[in-house]
Amino acid sequence: MASPIKTYYWNTRPNFGDLLTTLLINKFTALDTVWAEPQDAELVGVGSVLDKLPENWTGVVAGAGKLHEKTRLSLEQAVILALRGPLTAKGIRGHYALGDPGLLADELVPLPEKEFDLGVIPHWTDHTLAGDPRFIKYHPMIIDVRNDPLKVIADIGRCKKIVSSSLHGIILADAFGIPRRIEISPRALSHAHQEGGLFKWRDYSLSVGMELTIGKTQEPDRNVVLERQYELFDVFEEIERIFT
Repeated sequence: MASPIKTYYWNTRPNFGDLLTTLLINKFTALDTVWAEPQDAELVGVGSVLDKLPENWTGVVAGAGKLHEKTRLSLEQAVILALRGPLTAKGIRGHYALGDPGLLADELVPLPEKEFDLGVIPHWTDHTLAGDPRFIKYHPMIIDVRNDPLKVIADIGRCKKIVSSSLHGIILADAFGIPRRIEISPRALSHAHQEGGLFKWRDYSLSVGMELTIGKTQEPDRNVVLERQYELFDVFEEIERIFT
């Protein structure tokens, strides 16, 4: 049996998006993972974690992105299977998929019944969205990203529309084919040096064929999302081949 893959992801606070890498590898491969520091990691998947990798890192990149647009990556020795979006990919040569692996996370739970007209998903730093009167009047389901990730995913799937200041809330809405509205956490703008500002949002939006639009309910072209999903299925097949 293959050893667990040493995998780096942000784990300072509970956040369902940061836990998706392990869940997806467990779902789509016969492999397991163990958390490791960036310099020891063999793989990075979901998240804005490429900024954390050391120079000449030699592991596998499977859908991760940058946090800051100006970060200069040193991935010449890495195996790049996928990058989150075209802004992260700018200047990186090679043949790889584009797309956040979270687009496959709907596969982790049975297809839920639609029970709520609206789901609201605040980023873990966002203390305003859950009480926003523009949305509270619709009696939404408030989804806490700090809950068990499978519960968060299932709860998103139970909603007919999504409003989210969590990027992976939007990504999961796209995975399920749910109309969604982006609302940016105030902290993401006031602490852009820590949170990356709008870069990751622009990067992901472009990966599904859209410009970043805040405060408007939208859906990406379903065919574009399906294309990204098919490419990401292939990425997990390649992960299994590399680590087996």
